[in-house]
Parts: sequence; C-alpha cells; structure tokens
Amino acid sequence: MRRVLLSILSAVVLLGFSVRARAADDVKDILTKAAKAHNSEKLEKYKAAKSKSKGKMNLAGVGEVEFTQEVAAMEPNKVKDVLELKVGEQTIIRTLWYNGDKMVVEANGKEVKLSDDMLKDIKERFKDAEHMGKVAKLLPLLKGKGYEMSLVGEEKVEGKPAVGVLVKAKGQKDITLYFNKETGLLAKVQHRTKVEGTDKEVTEDRIIVEYEKADGVPLAKKLLIKHDGEKYIEAEVVERKMLEKLDDSEFTK
Repeated sequence: MRRVLLSILSAVVLLGFSVRARAADDVKDILTKAAKAHNSEKLEKYKAAKSKSKGKMNLAGVGEVEFTQEVAAMEPNKVKDVLELKVGEQTIIRTLWYNGDKMVVEANGKEVKLSDDMLKDIKERFKDAEHMGKVAKLLPLLKGKGYEMSLVGEEKVEGKPAVGVLVKAKGQKDITLYFNKETGLLAKVQHRTKVEGTDKEVTEDRIIVEYEKADGVPLAKKLLIKHDGEKYIEAEVVERKMLEKLDDSEFTK
C-alpha cells in the first residue's frame, strides 16, 4: 500500500505543471463561454442603468417585510437608491445619494446624520459592490490584470449543475462565481459580507433565479439572496433601462 501511495504521489509531482496549466485553461474556457453567453462585449458599453424592483426582505427582529426599490447607478461609484419598506402599518422611505466621496441619506424626507462608523460601513459596501459588478462583467477577468483565479469545483445551484471560479484581487474581498454548466450564464455570486447595521459576518449567496434579455444582453430578472444559507431577500426587477451614461444631477440631492 505504501508503495502504491508513493507511486501516486510521484505521478502527481511529475504531472504538477501540466495539472496547473490545465486548471488555468479550464478557468479561461469557463469565463470565455460565460462572456459569450452574457454578450459581454455589448454589455461593456453600458456604464449606467436605471431599475425598479419589488420583493420581500427578512429583517432581524421584524421578520419578513415587503419592499420596492428604484436605483439609478453609473460606473464607477455613483448611485441614487430609493428604498420603500412596508413594516406593519408603517411605510419607511430611505433615499440615498452617493457621488464619489459625497453621501446624503434621508429617511421619510428627513436627512440622517451619519456617524463616522456608519459612513465607513456604507462606503465599504459600495466598494464591495463596485468590485462585484466589475468582476461580474467578466471581460475585466479575461482582459485585465491583477486577478488571481482558480477552480473551486462543482455544486448545484437551484438544482442545476454549476462550476465555480474563485476570484482574488489585492485589496478586495474574495468572490466566487458559479456558472451554469449548460448555458454558461452566471448562476450565483458568493462572498463574505457584514449584515447591514451589525458587525456580524455572513456568507452571502446572490442567486440569479431567472434571466431576461434586454437589447440582446441577458440580465437578472429574479434574484434570491441568502445569508449563511437562510433566505434574506427575494427580488424581481419590474423595469430596467441600460444606458451609456446618466447626468451627474441624478446623484446629487
């Protein structure tokens, strides 16, 4: 038995370089197929978007609440986000403007004073979201520099086989992209994040349940977000416009 194990180990050592090269080829093949499925060359021209969505969210200490959300965004770091929550008989409207390093938040029309810790937390979230959005466009991974990628094996996402690619970048959190093995479309994005308003870290799974095509580009129609395997948000995009740019006035109160 010891001799057999040594023979296997010797074979692994001898094949080490070819195994690593094949893994690198596999990653490139997976991303190339995904980029084609997503029509990434065309998607790349869109630097801005407007969307309306609705869904349900599980809030700690409250339970499941309904929400609607309207978002205007433009790369790399401009966002206007209007979130309306129905909590019992109460309606809460939170509006956020973010334009580079400037941020204003309102709750039901009244400006919210942000502490340094709150401001730092929100900006950290935007930084993570910016990185995630860039990675999910795929072309930066295929054409850019500064990314380290490796295979993480297969698993089923919503009952369908998917293969995972771990993406590492200096100064950024690790992200794992799972692609549907049949279609090549992105099925899930997994990363570590903090629960909003707390210091608790969780593994967040963003699962694309359904796609729709806009101008020949497949985009997420229905989304399921889980925290440590538990349902956190279910959302559906009800209206969307993909744009090449938006006026800066969109992102200033």
